[in-house]
Order: sequence, then structure tokens, then C-alpha cells
Amino acid sequence: MSLPPSSSDAAGAWGSFPETLLHFRSSPQLTIDLRRAVDEEVRSGLRKIGFERSFGIVTAQNPMGVEQISVVNDALAASLQQVTAGLGVKQVCIDACSPDESHCERSVAIELDERSLIDIAYTYEQLAIFWFDGEAFWIVPVYSGKERLRLPVVM
Repeated sequence: MSLPPSSSDAAGAWGSFPETLLHFRSSPQLTIDLRRAVDEEVRSGLRKIGFERSFGIVTAQNPMGVEQISVVNDALAASLQQVTAGLGVKQVCIDACSPDESHCERSVAIELDERSLIDIAYTYEQLAIFWFDGEAFWIVPVYSGKERLRLPVVM
């Protein structure tokens, strides 16, 4: 993402990832602001769209954090959608966006175990995934030695 790093050391290591807005393309629609703690309203919204347990979020766009032209990102997103559709598990398309929504990446929220989701992210050369453990969202590294980060970042 193109936002400046956060002032927190832990968050700064992850750039703008901790500031992401998750727009679930579901019925009903749901938006989750990762800068805020998960509360009962968020948990209820997740249940309403079918997420009863832990799940992860992955994108195929902008591999290794390098911006790609739209035709490349569209092809990557379509490939990820095809791969995940064949898994037979709960999934919802989402847009993971900067707070001002000037940058969004088409992503998939999917009920897979964390290791399997990391493997998919690895295939698409993604730096990290978002993981929801039922209580909080986390940034989980895929390609780096960075520590996983519990969200929201408390400053």
C-alpha cells in the first residue's frame, strides 16, 4: 500500500497493513476497520455473512508489494478466485483498501487453516495474510522474518 508507515515500531515494520479497511462483498455488506478492536458488532456481522470460526484473507495482486498494471492484477485476482473456488470452503470476495480508499486490492476471505492459506499466499508471492482467530485480526508474514502482529496496533 502507498501510505506512510505508522509511528509504532511494530506497525512501522508492516507499513500501512495495520490501517487496512476490509470491504466484504457479501449480503449483507460488511466493512471492518483493522485500526479498531473487534467488538460484538463485528463478530455479529461476520456470523451474518457465514464466518462462524477463524478464517484468513489473501490477495494475489501486487506480488512482493510491487504495484502491477491493472491487467496483470486482474489476471492474478481471477487466478486466485479460480484456485480458491475449487476448495469447497466458505469464502467471500473482499476489497482490502487504504483508509482513503485510494488503493484497494481484490482479495478473498476464506475458511482455511492458517498453514494452507500461507501456502496459497506463498504461491502468489504475497508478503503477508490477514488472519482472524475469532478474537482479533493478525498480520501473518509469508515471505519475511517479521513477527506476526496483532491488530489493532495500540499506540
